[in-house]
Amino acid sequence: MKKLLPLFCLFLSTASFGQAFLEVPEDKPTNDNGIEYSYAITNEREESDYARYEVSIFARNNSGCQLIYLQRNDLSTLFEGDPSAIARFECLNASGKRLTSKGANLKARQFYVPYRQPEKNAEGKTVYRNVNVPAGYLLRNGESVTNTLIVIVPKGERPRFKCRIQRFSELTAD
Repeated sequence: MKKLLPLFCLFLSTASFGQAFLEVPEDKPTNDNGIEYSYAITNEREESDYARYEVSIFARNNSGCQLIYLQRNDLSTLFEGDPSAIARFECLNASGKRLTSKGANLKARQFYVPYRQPEKNAEGKTVYRNVNVPAGYLLRNGESVTNTLIVIVPKGERPRFKCRIQRFSELTAD
């Protein structure tokens, strides 16, 4: 029983992040919470025993408002340790051979908030200096983020993707 307790705690800590998984069909956008996720194959080549695809992945904010991803320390293990990642596309049938990818992240850009930092000058007086402090990541209304990856799948198959989503912060009180 003592050996099961750490596993149970690990399960609770990973389950509490509330990530969603979406199946994303080819060339057909999938909407979730005002964000449209999609991918498109931009180049393909068949070899003797596999098919190589160059894929562009997209996320577009159609929610009508800016989405803010607050800087949090508990995301270090999610999305390959990248806190700016808003979504991760994973190819379900990719082999990863020949140094190709099995997935890629879509990243929001960082935003800063101004902060007046008190400091003591040479005379011992308190002076204030304006400092921009990183606060999180932002996806503006109508803004798109993209990334490109190369996947290898078995010959005769097309890449199939699922998308793991990071939820944005709810800053309003009900």
